[in-house]
Amino acid sequence: MLSPATDSIHDVIGLTRIWCFQLTSQWRVARLTLAVNYIYTCRTFGSGVVQPFSGSSFYVRSNCPFTLTRFTHNRVECDITTRRGDNGLLVRVEIIINKVRTVVQNGSILVEKKRPTVVLTFVSLPYDHTYQHIFHYGIYTKLKSSLLPLSVTWHDVPGGIDSLRVELEQKLSTDMTGLCGKHNVPGMTVKLPELIARLYYSNSNISRNTFSSIMAPQYSQLCQKNIYGYEMSKYIGCAFFNETWRRDTKCAEPSCSGDLVYVEQGAAFVPSCSNPNPGFSNQELTSSCVCPKGKVLNDHADGFHCVSVSSCPCVFAGRRYSPGDMRTSKCQSCVCDSGKWQCSENNCPPRCLIEGQFVTTFDGKQYALPGKCTYVASQVNIIPTTPPYNINQCCLFFMILTVLKKNNSLREMYTFSHDKVKFREEEITELHQSGKNCHHALVFWQSSMYVQVHTSFGMKIQVQVSPEIQLYITPPRNHTEVISGLCGNHNSDTTDDFTTSSRIIENSAQPFAQSWSVGACPENIHSTCISTDNEIFADEKCSVLNNPTGVFAPCHGYIPIDHYHTACIQRTCNCGSSLLQCLCVALGSYAKACANLGVVIGDWRTATNCSEFSFDKYTILLLLFVHFCDNDKSMIRYS
Repeated sequence: MLSPATDSIHDVIGLTRIWCFQLTSQWRVARLTLAVNYIYTCRTFGSGVVQPFSGSSFYVRSNCPFTLTRFTHNRVECDITTRRGDNGLLVRVEIIINKVRTVVQNGSILVEKKRPTVVLTFVSLPYDHTYQHIFHYGIYTKLKSSLLPLSVTWHDVPGGIDSLRVELEQKLSTDMTGLCGKHNVPGMTVKLPELIARLYYSNSNISRNTFSSIMAPQYSQLCQKNIYGYEMSKYIGCAFFNETWRRDTKCAEPSCSGDLVYVEQGAAFVPSCSNPNPGFSNQELTSSCVCPKGKVLNDHADGFHCVSVSSCPCVFAGRRYSPGDMRTSKCQSCVCDSGKWQCSENNCPPRCLIEGQFVTTFDGKQYALPGKCTYVASQVNIIPTTPPYNINQCCLFFMILTVLKKNNSLREMYTFSHDKVKFREEEITELHQSGKNCHHALVFWQSSMYVQVHTSFGMKIQVQVSPEIQLYITPPRNHTEVISGLCGNHNSDTTDDFTTSSRIIENSAQPFAQSWSVGACPENIHSTCISTDNEIFADEKCSVLNNPTGVFAPCHGYIPIDHYHTACIQRTCNCGSSLLQCLCVALGSYAKACANLGVVIGDWRTATNCSEFSFDKYTILLLLFVHFCDNDKSMIRYS
């Protein structure tokens, strides 16, 4: 309903009218300040005050759902609706971006999961999704879209939300509807009330009378309408003012948990044992709960305790270690020091992984290939070639291993395709050892899924040939030759892994990968799902990787799950054949990485219905071979 007329309010709240007049008049000066920042902000707070993107503030009192803003940008739809409860606070906020629905209510956050039936699922923070990220931001909670230049920030209090703001980081060429209105009127129409406090208290030459003479009646009326009927609610009245006015309004500071203390202008991301120096040089200051000076939040323990960095514990595989504790693994030993692991040199040989369109270089850099092409995966020395091309899906179609003589003339070529390995035109069924007097390459089947290759110069290649081709390449030890290709250069430096075939270091994967492609690329790999059914299947089934109590949980502390979860969703989404097969191949990549570190995760194939894609239990061949020829080189290409 509409708020009562101003005259009828005067008799009810009396002196409150003067209080609102003096303080809300300061708000106007803040409105004159922000135009240069080019951030368009819409806010709603208290019991119904709305500051639109442009134009004057107004008041709406109703328990009905209202559209705050609705628009479409770059074919991505956005719809934000709010509803207030009888206490005047926001009790439900619904944010829909690219058909993904997020609901904030009762102090909880729920995100819609696309399954055969639509389900809203509780999520914990920080929450990362393909389309959005939700995280703590000072005393607030923020949702940031990865598809739109948009963020939504809100402040939870007992009983609901007392303030919410929608921010656009750029001007949008689109029609916008809802209470927030349009955003294309610059200057005085953009408001940031919190800035006025700094201006007011830092300039003793500006008197209260000066502030009270600027647009006071409009904001006095808003203040009175906001508080009418909620005189006993500390959240409704205090939400109208910035925290820096607490000494005048008698509003209490927000409470902080544990050892944390409240500051009006503090770091949005609190330094912690996990991240003692948040890498945001231009990090915004906001109302926040922080540790006392010289201490950081111990986020590895409950209770919001603050400790010195030197007292920070370390965590590995879900277990907490005290400073000075040591752990050992298959490849190295590590000591906990100030919350970080100080480790010895890794004794395990590095490997390059090429799993579908996802690549992990020798030095550990991870990226996705942009197109369905024929690529040079790795080579010793730069040798120009024009290998055959054939690829139909975003998985490997075949792989060619070429062994060349020192003068670059062809010595041997091996072709790996689905369930087959050929030397020239002859299929290898068990073991192939090339050369009569010197062995350039030894090729043998490890199982029905894997073929192992050992070359004369020390490079080892494991090829998964079923159900999809995947490559695992180990470089020669103590090599002096130049290694290049999609797998990088193996120099323990990830910053130059994107070195192109012309020796230029690129900043992104696309130009780097294209430089190592051979022939034309018919099309790019889809970055979004090719069908809704695939998306629903991928989102539901790939979640088994994230399950903290699931079959993959024992490995979470050893290998971060994010890369593998993203790869699982994208590979399954864009699957052109059996969805279950694509899923099982993606899950198998994580299982293989865990096994390579000696982590036992149990019978994951049975737990995920992937048993039909398991080994045939071939006996693994144990071979010893010597007498390789000198001066051999290789190039590994795949499509």
